[in-house]
Amino acid sequence: MNKKKLTTGKEVTIENENKAVEQETAVQEEPKKEVLPEIIFQYREYEASMDVVTDRVKAHYYAKGHEQGSIESLQIYVKPEDFTAYYVINDGIVGKVNLF
Repeated sequence: MNKKKLTTGKEVTIENENKAVEQETAVQEEPKKEVLPEIIFQYREYEASMDVVTDRVKAHYYAKGHEQGSIESLQIYVKPEDFTAYYVINDGIVGKVNLF
């Protein structure tokens, strides 16, 4: 009996010239990682990455003297007509940063 391994994780056993039998082999798959989207906000001729806006909000919050790592909740409200992103941190601290 002649055996050949394929790259697809299957093993083919050739018993004679006219007959081939495929057997499934155990292939260990890597766990799939959750895909995080990159969100780009566009308004007129402007665009802003929401990751950059989020970083700007956090930097603004910490620049006001708040302790690093003290953010438990964060809501960002984008208002493009004002070119501003407003935020609420920990259900009480409010502020705003430039959107673009």
